[in-house]
Formats: sequence, structure tokens, C-alpha cells
Amino acid sequence: MTQEQLAYIVDRAPRTIMYNENDGQHPSFNTFYQMVTMFDISVDQYFYPSKNKGSECRKRIDAMLNALDEKELKVVEATIQAMKQAKETEDL
Repeated sequence: MTQEQLAYIVDRAPRTIMYNENDGQHPSFNTFYQMVTMFDISVDQYFYPSKNKGSECRKRIDAMLNALDEKELKVVEATIQAMKQAKETEDL
């Protein structure tokens, strides 16, 4: 996504987005809220980046899980449980 596209979506001037990205200026609370919700970013990731240096694969999976409804999450949970049981059986 370009700065111009993001600026259009959050109703700001492209220059404002450029300043936020390149010059370290902080966006307004409203703009910040729009961006973290649009990009599904945890606020903790923004404020505490050093605490969130986990596996990139786990981050991608977490983002995908956030997009699922309860029924779909139950399918994922059952799949994981079956994988764990199969691994435990192999380890015996």
C-alpha cells in the first residue's frame, strides 16, 4: 500500500503519512486507531516492540486466527489437539 492510498483511507494528506513514517512524528489518536485496526496490529506491538520478537510464523498464524469465526476456530483447535496426540503417541 502506498502512502497516498493510506492517506486516502484515513482521510489525511499524503505528506502527513510521510511525516509519520519517515520523520518519527506521531499520528493523531484517531489516525493511529484507524491504522492499528485496519492492519490488525496489536497496540502492544507498537508500544513494546522488543517484547514481541517472537517467531514470524507464529505472528502470521496469529493474524490468520484473528480473522476466523468461532466455528472455524474450533476446527483449528481440534486439528491442533489431534496433532499433539499423534506426536505423543509417536514419542511412546
